[in-house]
Amino acid sequence: MLRRKQMPEALRPAWTHFVMQAERVEAARQALLGCLPVGRVDPAPVPVGLDLVRDELKAIGQELDVWRVTEIEQAWQRCRTAIEESLGAVEEARRVAEISGELEELLEAVGDVTEPLDAWADAERSWLVLRTRRSS
Repeated sequence: MLRRKQMPEALRPAWTHFVMQAERVEAARQALLGCLPVGRVDPAPVPVGLDLVRDELKAIGQELDVWRVTEIEQAWQRCRTAIEESLGAVEEARRVAEISGELEELLEAVGDVTEPLDAWADAERSWLVLRTRRSS
């Protein structure tokens, strides 16, 4: 008999919503990082990536409550704070992208937008701890 860890039934709807939002956060983050001028291919302009991140984070922020459960309240709070921090850094990153030709400055400004979003990976680990062994 194989016993696998599964999310408890009561938490599955919230877990599913979390996973969908986390995928959206990561896709937006990757799109922005793909706009950085590294390599030989001319990427999309960084402000385009910043707009995408801003729009996606605003939308996710409005839907954040769908996965708020007591069991991971602290992780949820950190994700909410991460969205606020990232959104707060977008305009400065845009300003740097528009006035600076220095890659190091641009990387730092974009990092200020993307780094807080690591909270989502931490939240995933918090979710995974909640799984229990079930017979299959």
